[in-house]
Amino acid sequence: MSEPTAFQDLQVYDSAVPQVPVISQLRAIYENRGLLRLLVARDLTVRYKRSVIGVWWSLLNPLFTTAVMFYVFNTVFKSRLPNGEAFLPYLLSGVLLMTLFNQAMTMGADAVASGAGVLTKVYVRPEIFASSAALSSAINFFIGLIPMTAVLLISGETPTWKFPLVFVVVGCMVMFAVGLALMLSIAYINFDDSRSLINIFLMALQYMTPVFYPISVLGPHTKRVIMLNPLTSYLQVFRDVFGGNAVATFHEWLMMGGSALFVFILGFYVFMKQWPKVVAKL
Repeated sequence: MSEPTAFQDLQVYDSAVPQVPVISQLRAIYENRGLLRLLVARDLTVRYKRSVIGVWWSLLNPLFTTAVMFYVFNTVFKSRLPNGEAFLPYLLSGVLLMTLFNQAMTMGADAVASGAGVLTKVYVRPEIFASSAALSSAINFFIGLIPMTAVLLISGETPTWKFPLVFVVVGCMVMFAVGLALMLSIAYINFDDSRSLINIFLMALQYMTPVFYPISVLGPHTKRVIMLNPLTSYLQVFRDVFGGNAVATFHEWLMMGGSALFVFILGFYVFMKQWPKVVAKL
């Protein structure tokens, strides 16, 4: 009897095996979960390599953005929102969640194109690159909850007993961002101008999401438009479960979970259908 070799456990890709959209892709990611962990570790390591303050660089952008917005809009809200809530925790929570969304989506889309060197030589599901980028962004977000907690305490507030539900919010956001990232990666490969266009879109989305203003100050028509933005539900739920800076309704919970699941499935489906057409361009 011959001795077992390392090649006996090697997974071989067979193009004749039918691929079921979403299910086959998720199964492949799970089977390569070791690679996924390595990619997440690599993203975090490379990002802070030779950095003096290390992982705290991930907080520099949201904290600086929060400081500028607080300086500008604090004179409008006088440190308090119309319902009496402290303005700074409300603002920082919005900036942190939008940073998670922006990073997870754009870095996830870029990760597929930047992994061309691997994808054209070894069979690896490209979805794993987008997933690793989103997960590393989620880790940065959880690190950002440290100064968020400090801001709450300084403002005389504390995290609520619903704090563990933050993991549900982040899980939904990761699913939402990965689905968008997969569709966006196809656009990145096909159209060079798509990166510039997405930056304009993200800037507009920043103002269409109640990051620095309460929904209660909006007019009825504007309020309806803002509520149609899926990110509004994510933000409302996050503020509710973490600092109690908002009261999330059942409809907002439903919209958050529904949009995450829908975009996640749609992204994987579109990517699987379009990937064979664009892989030759890498």
